[in-house]
Amino acid sequence: MFIASLICCTDAWSIPKPTSTSKKISTRNDFIHQFTSSATLLLTSSTISQPQRANAAPPFAIMQEELGYFPIKDDNGDTYMVPSKIKRTSTDQAISLAKYLSSSKRGKGATMYGAYWCPHCQRQKELFGYEAFQYINYIECSPKGYKNEFSLCINDGIEGYPYWKFGNGEDQSGEMELVDIAKISGYKGKFDDALEKVNGVPPIGGGACAE
Repeated sequence: MFIASLICCTDAWSIPKPTSTSKKISTRNDFIHQFTSSATLLLTSSTISQPQRANAAPPFAIMQEELGYFPIKDDNGDTYMVPSKIKRTSTDQAISLAKYLSSSKRGKGATMYGAYWCPHCQRQKELFGYEAFQYINYIECSPKGYKNEFSLCINDGIEGYPYWKFGNGEDQSGEMELVDIAKISGYKGKFDDALEKVNGVPPIGGGACAE
């Protein structure tokens, strides 16, 4: 929170985005280390150049943009983290797939386990899009995440995110393209992967996060 507040003191600063050669983020510590290292570099540069003071942006807005989540307080005054809102608009086929995955019938449906701080989980959500992901049975595993089911994740042996459990008995760790989720889940509807490639697919893919 302190670093986020310092960064927001000028709209001339921005966190460098990872390039194609950047080290892949696989753990929460990797993600936080990358963010704090960038912040330290920016603060050092500001001491040298002494930029003019600009209107401060809200700290939470900076956290939401750079980290992908922000804090809230519940009715008891406890602080939890909430992921940023999904930005991508869903295709019709993504919505149909998500509805199938939400089925509670034997042999159908699926559950996605994730963590608010995990960039691979965020990309998986973006692949579905806002409208489709509303149908997904999502379980928040981080004890600091809003409405988390930490104990359930421990009992189910979840160690990496995202993690999928399908109604047909199949399990899969790591983010997946929707066409692969359709195949593994036994979805019988038509699914054209090319339609997903032209609708603002996030650029970073593959892998999973671990505690």
